[in-house]
Amino acid sequence: MTRLDVCLGAAELLRMREDMCVQTAPANRLMKRTGLAMTYLRGTTFREQTATRQLDLWTKPAALPAPVQTDTAWISGFLRALIQTASPAAIREFFRELDSKDALLSRLGWVLMAVVPVFAALALLVPGTFHAINPWIKPIKFSLSFSTFASTISLFLLTLRIPEWQLRLARRAIAGSVALEIFSLGAQAWRNIYAAGSHMLVDSLLAQMTNSMVMVNTAIVIAMFALFCANRVQSSLVDRPMLAAIRYSIGIFLVGNAVGGYMLARGSHTVGIADGGPGLPFVNWSIIGGDLRIAHFIAIHAIQIVPLFAYVLSQMAPIPTVKQRKIAVAALAIAVGLAVGVTFVQAAMGRPLLSIH
Repeated sequence: MTRLDVCLGAAELLRMREDMCVQTAPANRLMKRTGLAMTYLRGTTFREQTATRQLDLWTKPAALPAPVQTDTAWISGFLRALIQTASPAAIREFFRELDSKDALLSRLGWVLMAVVPVFAALALLVPGTFHAINPWIKPIKFSLSFSTFASTISLFLLTLRIPEWQLRLARRAIAGSVALEIFSLGAQAWRNIYAAGSHMLVDSLLAQMTNSMVMVNTAIVIAMFALFCANRVQSSLVDRPMLAAIRYSIGIFLVGNAVGGYMLARGSHTVGIADGGPGLPFVNWSIIGGDLRIAHFIAIHAIQIVPLFAYVLSQMAPIPTVKQRKIAVAALAIAVGLAVGVTFVQAAMGRPLLSIH
């Protein structure tokens, strides 16, 4: 090897080292800047845990779409959830928990159920000379209805976000008004059989007591409706479909109360005939003329029908999405509202729900 070759080799090695230094310097500067930036971010807003979580989200594969449920699958799932909800064990657990959280209204419901056999026994003792509709049927019907009303209102109150003193006041007002109304109805039934026509002032006072207690209950329900519309609820207890169900149901309930007020204003619940004619067994809905009590009955029990439907939907497996449940709840509320409207118009036209001759 000549001296020229050695010089050329040395020059080549020197050039290669210079090239490496030129390439390394920007990389070192970039790493230094990156390190400073990461140090700054870690010291201010960026956290390693957040970075790890973001990386997990970015690197995880996209979730596969949920399998589409057929109509048969939805119906079978709903029926399974309904059977589970209505099972004796679930019902016992429901009332046990309700009693632990609201003993007053829970036990009021049981007391109202307990007086039903008493009224039924009194109905059997009506003298044979009394040929009108048995007066004890009305206290029986109202006791059953108010029993479900007390439990339902108790649940609604538990979901509201209100001060404890307001909660106690509402419970006591509901309990007192319901108890007085049932007492008034029982007293009216007894007087219709054994003291008809005597002491008209007493009859007037009892009727006024009944109407006043209805107004108290209605005022409380209106206040609750306003709170639910203002979203004053405990979000941990009520999801969006259930909140919608409660709002719809209370709205329909108040329409039913308006129908009841209309019946009181006109002094009769039948249209086209006088009250007291032939009717369906137990409920006594007229079979020869229009009867406004049918629309009233459907509307006031919407507060049980619609929220219960929403609850069963939430117990399905797999559970429908929030949007699906809200649509289903709205559809049922519309159906119940239409039933109220149709039966009211039918009664106002003097036509019976079922014409039996």
